[in-house]
Amino acid sequence: MNITIIIKKLKQVLSEKKLNRLGKETGFTQRKRNVTAFQLVTAMIGALGEKDTRYLSDILRYFNHLTGQSVKYKPFHNQLCKEALAELMKAVADKVFSCWINDVLRYNNRHFSQFSKVLIQDGSSFAVKNSLKNIWPGRFTKTSPAAIELHATINLHNGSFEQATITPDTFSERAEMPVIEDLKGCLFLADRGYYSSEFILKLDEAGGYYVLRAKGLKRARVHQAIQGDGKRLVNKKQPQLSALQTRLPKRQLVDMDIEINGECVRLVAVWSPKENRHTYLVTNLNRQEFSTLEVTHIYRMRWQVELLFKECKSHNSLHGFNTEKASLQESLIWASLISMTLKRFMTGSIEQMFKVEMSTMTVSKTTIVWWYGILEAIVQKRRKALVNRVTEACEFLKENACRAHSKRDRKTGIHQYGLEPAFYAAL
Repeated sequence: MNITIIIKKLKQVLSEKKLNRLGKETGFTQRKRNVTAFQLVTAMIGALGEKDTRYLSDILRYFNHLTGQSVKYKPFHNQLCKEALAELMKAVADKVFSCWINDVLRYNNRHFSQFSKVLIQDGSSFAVKNSLKNIWPGRFTKTSPAAIELHATINLHNGSFEQATITPDTFSERAEMPVIEDLKGCLFLADRGYYSSEFILKLDEAGGYYVLRAKGLKRARVHQAIQGDGKRLVNKKQPQLSALQTRLPKRQLVDMDIEINGECVRLVAVWSPKENRHTYLVTNLNRQEFSTLEVTHIYRMRWQVELLFKECKSHNSLHGFNTEKASLQESLIWASLISMTLKRFMTGSIEQMFKVEMSTMTVSKTTIVWWYGILEAIVQKRRKALVNRVTEACEFLKENACRAHSKRDRKTGIHQYGLEPAFYAAL
């Protein structure tokens, strides 16, 4: 990775010719205007990438500063409100998810080489203007009559989006999961909201792997249950899980085989002090290769998607804006995801160039120093300035956004679970 490659990848998406053509294809641009698709997309990415963008007028000011124009609020707002803008931003996001990525993590455990990808599924919701309740109905009708849910599939190796969808908060989470056939050879991690017996059995049949938090298993028959010290809790009888729960130890993991829809499935019981009860992880990972402790560590990797949502909300302006236009809310969500992906692309590129461990959160919240200059050079089509701004950004972030406690992270962070920076392979 070098500066030239970074710039090439930036311009694969933020190209005036390509974005203006995409604007016509999606119906956003019908005739030449002061606000072009290229300018608007770049300005939205830039504005949403700034921590303090709260209002649509903030985006207008960013646009005028970036382009050197003096567009007034009403004509600018008219462009933002076009329904085709949401389609345009989604098309850009899809391209970004496949273009602005770096493999930043790899496993140092040979057992993980069998997985082509490790995918994490989760969702995050937020309230929008109440007048949108018929378009974006919320689950909590009294406190949030209108709410949007962002469903995301995260690729653990590159720390970015594999895919994302936007639905009303009332829509089923399981309906937004990846297609089972696409999970062949992948390891899939998800919380209990995505669990279903039909899903795990079909995924196993399709050649995919999973670790999911399970629910609704009280009546499942337990064929065997072995504590961490080797003691067997089930002999000849096959009790229901509900009858066995009181005998499960709190200080040891329990490895079980249970019957789900006539099939034998592996289940790991883990005591949760926070919830004051056992939680259950269902998996098809081979117990000869993956111990119960490794299964729990794998599931804890799911926390990376929570950190990604936190980064989007805290430093990429992912929130409900004060607008009654449903398509505009959707457009702004895509812009937020794109800006976060760009920041993580820069983070991974710096790691590869300088062989240092970077903090994605620190990179994301230091945009006041380096963010605007790169986007301005792109919009103004100043190639030399773009090279200089990207070089300066990489140097600044290398010195100021490295992980502060990399050794500690190997004990308490993501690296404790058998992961390490991908650039170590080249050292």
